[in-house]
Amino acid sequence: MDQLIDAFCLYLETVKKASANTISSYRRDLNRMASHMSNRGITSIADITDDRLHGYISSMQEEHCAGSSIIRSVSSIRAFFRYLLENGNIQDNPAENIRTPKAARSAPRIMTSYEIEALLSQTFPNDALGKRDKAILELMYATGLRTTELVELELENIDMSLNCIRLGENRVIPYGKKAKEALNEYLLFARDEILSDNSASLQKVFVNYMGNPMSRQGLWKLIKTYVKRAGIDADITPYSLRHSFTMHLIESGADINAVQDMMGLSGLSALSQYRKAKGKNKDPYEWARIRN
Repeated sequence: MDQLIDAFCLYLETVKKASANTISSYRRDLNRMASHMSNRGITSIADITDDRLHGYISSMQEEHCAGSSIIRSVSSIRAFFRYLLENGNIQDNPAENIRTPKAARSAPRIMTSYEIEALLSQTFPNDALGKRDKAILELMYATGLRTTELVELELENIDMSLNCIRLGENRVIPYGKKAKEALNEYLLFARDEILSDNSASLQKVFVNYMGNPMSRQGLWKLIKTYVKRAGIDADITPYSLRHSFTMHLIESGADINAVQDMMGLSGLSALSQYRKAKGKNKDPYEWARIRN
C-alpha cells in the first residue's frame, strides 16, 4: 500500500502540480488510513471495502478528531481511490459512497444497569437466528466492539480456550460467562444451520438469515428491534453499547490507560469523554469479564 501512496503523491507533484504542503497533507492522511487498516490485518488495497472505510471514518469521530481533519481525510481518500481506479490498480472504488460527516456527534447516553439487564435478559426466539442475536448483543456489551469489528469478526479471532477476542497483534478483549454461553450456543448449535451451501466455508462469525456476512445496516436494525422489544425508550445504537461498556468498566475501577489499549483507542483525546470516571488504577482484565 505504501508504494501506491508514493505513486499517488508523485502523480500529484508531476501531473497535478500540487504544492509540497498539499502533497504532505495527502500523504499524512493516507498513511494514517493505511496504518489503521494494517493494525486490523488489512495490507492489500484490494481488501479495503466501503464498510472498512466507513469504519475508519467512524473511528476518527470516536477519537474526537477535529471535524476539519475528518473532512480533509475523506477528501484525500476519495482522491486516492479515484486515482487508483483510473490507473487500473483497482476494479471498483470503495470510496465512491463515503460521505463527509455533517457534524461531530455527541457522546451517546450511558445505558443504566436496568436497561442493560432488560436488553440482554429478554426472551429471544428459540431458533438459530434468536441464538445468533443473543450472542451478538451479549458480545457487543461484553467487549465493546465497534460495528465494523463485529460484522468483520472471523472465527480465528475468537480464542475459545481463554474466552477472549484477539484483534491484531496486541489487542486482547476478554469476555465473561454470559457472553461465553451465548457465543458457544450460537457457534455450536445455530451458525451451521444458518449457513447456506454457498457459504459453508465462510469465516465470518456472524451471518445474516441468508447465510451471508452480516452488514452494518443489518446490525443496526437488529439492535433497534431488541431495544424496542425490551421496552427501552431511548435511541440505542452499537456505539451506545460500546460507550456504556467502557464507562461501566472504568467506573468499576479499571485503569483508563489499559482500557484504551483494550478498546483499540489511540491518543488522549479519544478518552477525554471518559476522564470524569474514577478508576482505581487496577488491571482492567481483572474486571473485564463483564456479566460473569
